[in-house]
Amino acid sequence: MLNRRQFCAAAASAATFASIPKSLAATYDLIIKGGRVIDPSLGLDAIRDVAIAGGRIAALEASITGDATDTLDARGKLVMPGLVDIHVHAARSKEGPALSLTDGVTAWVDAGSAGADRIDEAAAVAKSGPTSAAF
Repeated sequence: MLNRRQFCAAAASAATFASIPKSLAATYDLIIKGGRVIDPSLGLDAIRDVAIAGGRIAALEASITGDATDTLDARGKLVMPGLVDIHVHAARSKEGPALSLTDGVTAWVDAGSAGADRIDEAAAVAKSGPTSAAF
C-alpha cells in the first residue's frame, strides 16, 4: 500500500495512470477540477485535477475523466493540504472550530482560550468541532 506522498509522486508523473483503459475509469466521490495544486512535500505547483474516493485522494492528474458524485470547479483557486494553525483561541465559542475551516485550517492548537479554571469547557468545544484540535 502506498502512502499519500508516494501516491502523489507517482500520480504527478501521470505515466502510472496512462496504461489504465478509460473503460475502467473509477467512480469518485468528488473531483476537484483545474485548481492550482500546491504540495511542497512533492515539489508540486501545477494545475491539476484531484479525485477523492472514500475520504482519500484517489487520483491526481492533469485531467481526470472518471465519473464523480460531485464536481468542484477550482479554476483560479488554490488546492493544497489542510493547514495547521498552532496558535488560536477557537475554543472560546462553539462557532470557533467550524470557522477555522473557512480559512483552510484543518487542525489547530488552542493557546488557552478558557484559562485553567474552564479547561474542561474549552476541551468539550474543541471535541465537538469538525477539525482536529489540541490543548
